[in-house]
Amino acid sequence: MMTLGQITNSEYDLMGAMTDDDLLGALERASTTERKAFVKRIKGGKGGGAAASGRSDSRAEFEKRVYMLPTEIQDGLANKTLQAVDAAYYITKSVSNAKIIKMLKDDDTKIVAVSNVSGGKLEKGNVMLLSGIILLASVGVVKVEDAKFDLLPDVIRNGEFEFKANGTTLIPISSCEVFNSVGTLRQKGYYKLDNPKIIFDQQAMELNVEWGSNAPADTFVKAMLVGTAVIKY
Repeated sequence: MMTLGQITNSEYDLMGAMTDDDLLGALERASTTERKAFVKRIKGGKGGGAAASGRSDSRAEFEKRVYMLPTEIQDGLANKTLQAVDAAYYITKSVSNAKIIKMLKDDDTKIVAVSNVSGGKLEKGNVMLLSGIILLASVGVVKVEDAKFDLLPDVIRNGEFEFKANGTTLIPISSCEVFNSVGTLRQKGYYKLDNPKIIFDQQAMELNVEWGSNAPADTFVKAMLVGTAVIKY
């Protein structure tokens, strides 16, 4: 159970992870000094939610969902054995002359320039808040190590994709046009989720993409899962 000192001194907004009874109990057990420090933090706007904390984007969305994380992860954030960091998990696959690709599979292995995800799952203890997906393609380069990734070619962008994790569909079948960032201030190929999703460790993920006509020869597709992940200090 978190102490009032842990709540006050944490760089994260952990109050949302506590029930009213837990918070009252922490207040009752705390010393006068700890209570004063807690009140000071609340008055300073650093503990009343992600909006009050001044944090934005993925980190703010992560803090709003701390209460959804397993208790051991909440405790790890409180006692500073775990930390939340920016994360970009990626995987690259050849789609030469293909109409469909399963970007995440259980036989995937970590290889530099190819993937930093193994077995289509996050490693044990790695929980992630997925805030967006980047999908790019390289056309006309034979070796993946030499690929030059840019926006999806028309044939793929006119297709569709879906994303599954935690045993359910997190993004239903949608148009790949969402990855077209032309004329926007978004990062190239970035699709930002209006409703970020928590992905739990050791749960199979699927990112399936399908389009109507064969992709050109020597075509690679690169997918990146972008968000906030929990790792050890």
